[in-house]
This record gives sequence, structure tokens and C-alpha cells, in this order.
Amino acid sequence: MTLQKSGKPAIEITGLNKWYGAMQVLFDVNLTISAGERLVICGPSGSGKSTLIRTINALEGFQKGEIRVDGVSLSRDQAVVEATRRRVGMVFQQFNLFPHMTVLQNVMEGPVTVKGLPREQVEAEAKN
Repeated sequence: MTLQKSGKPAIEITGLNKWYGAMQVLFDVNLTISAGERLVICGPSGSGKSTLIRTINALEGFQKGEIRVDGVSLSRDQAVVEATRRRVGMVFQQFNLFPHMTVLQNVMEGPVTVKGLPREQVEAEAKN
């Protein structure tokens, strides 16, 4: 994920809570990630890792808290969601990958095809 280095956190999550019906899956998550920072989210199956990542890309809604991506608060406004999705990418762990491509090629596909960025530039960033 490449976000502008503006002095603000690239991703800032405060007091994030999510429920599936009566079952709460995210509990007051607070997280700040700087531009260029790499973060590993690990835990047992069912601990909310995928749900957390899916909320950042607005693939999952949440009931309480705030997520800011490069200073912009995620909302239910479809224009905000679409703008965020154009800037934040994710690769699913079990599906939606192109099986005929390597991991590197899958990661590069969006920036090259959708954004029209030069393949060499995208490959250098992906390997960094």
C-alpha cells in the first residue's frame, strides 16, 4: 500500500467496534500506521484479523469508532468509499487471486492496469 507522506498517519483507527448480530468481533481497536510502515497482524483463526483489514478497505462496515485513511474519514458515502478503494489495495488470502500469476504479479496488477503506472516502478515498490 502506498499512501502520500503528509505528516499525518496513513491509517488511523480509533475506538473501532464491529458486531455480527449479537457477536462482537472487534473490541475498541486503536491503531496508527505511518506511511511506508509495514505491519503484521497475526492471531488465531476467528480473532478478527481479516475483518479489521476488510473494514479499512470498506468491504465491511462497522458500528462504532472511526477509520481515517490518509486523513480522510471513512463513511457510508459511496464516493468516499470508492476514492479510498482506489488508493488502498489488498490481496485476499484464499481467493480472488489470478491463479496463473505469481504473488508479485497479483500485487502489481491493480496499479499497472487500473492506475496505469509503469510496470518497472510498480515492481520496484512491490519488492521494497
